Amino acid sequence: MSRRVLPVALGIVVLSLGCARQPVAVRPKAAWRVVPVAGVSATLDVLDAGQGSGQALRLRFAKAGAERRLVVIEGKPQGDPAAAKALSIMYCLTLAHGECPKLALLLLEKDGGAWFKVGAAPLATEAATEARLPLDGFRRAEFAQDADSEPRRDQLDRVWLGLVLDGPAEGTLELGRVAFIGEAYRPTAPLPLPCGDPAAWTIGKDAAAECRLAPAKDGPAGQPSMRIEFAFPGGRHMFVLPTLRLQDVELEGYRGIRFVYKARLPEGIAGLLVSVTERGDHSQYYAEQAPEASAEWAIADIAFGRLKLGPWSKDDNGRLDLNEIAGLTIGVHGAASEPKASGWIVVSEIELVP
Repeated sequence: MSRRVLPVALGIVVLSLGCARQPVAVRPKAAWRVVPVAGVSATLDVLDAGQGSGQALRLRFAKAGAERRLVVIEGKPQGDPAAAKALSIMYCLTLAHGECPKLALLLLEKDGGAWFKVGAAPLATEAATEARLPLDGFRRAEFAQDADSEPRRDQLDRVWLGLVLDGPAEGTLELGRVAFIGEAYRPTAPLPLPCGDPAAWTIGKDAAAECRLAPAKDGPAGQPSMRIEFAFPGGRHMFVLPTLRLQDVELEGYRGIRFVYKARLPEGIAGLLVSVTERGDHSQYYAEQAPEASAEWAIADIAFGRLKLGPWSKDDNGRLDLNEIAGLTIGVHGAASEPKASGWIVVSEIELVP
């Protein structure tokens, strides 16, 4: 099926980017300009890609300070982006030094609205590739002047497209196609979520409960794993909630989360509590069908669309926003019938599944 590209001049179409550093002609700057930012130097050129391929942009940038800064270019869109689901960017990033930046997008509306979003994953380097930024999960900018509670893309006037730079950095970003598209990102393979580092987890628990994380490499085929050991008094409701922080991950386009596990649970605890937590209002959505204890490796396949808002939680907009998910919890809660309850869970091969 052909991809539908909306007629929006956010973008310049080019079939190939100049990552090979072949000579290209420089044309006067057209619909894009650099937005001045203190502490960052940047220049923008419009390139003639040659052989009828169209034009591309080359953004050179440098930053010496350790503070976070945004290097950004501004474009004025044409047409109606209201039906778009993602912003598609063909790019090639080359770094002379510094950490890989993340992509940022700011929507500026005609009535003074301003909404921003930062991509979860750092951009790739040294290769022409595509990045897609889903057009949901935007946050209201502090300098917004309207009273809307959600972005109004029918009011869109300009966009700022930029790179978030942490620490000193210098490099070149070449942009080919930059376009609103009516097709959201659809991954073609599972995305592993490393779980073997205790520093990537946080532990929430009742004051009377005990919990310990023990990393190992005893997954089904020797993969990294995390062993969660816990103990708490029986006869009253208790909870142990180890949570894997989800950072640098774009969840949009994935169907759910899958992991392998083994578990021994106390009598009276029916199964694992598997949930995700949104940032912001910290709303929690849980798997109503709890994975049962298993002495052998078992697979838990949790679809995002089947998660329920926890009765102990609340959500301001009443829906699970995938790109607002900040953590995955794999733990237990309930009242054990044993006087002193204890158990363990071992998890491995956590991945997002398309």
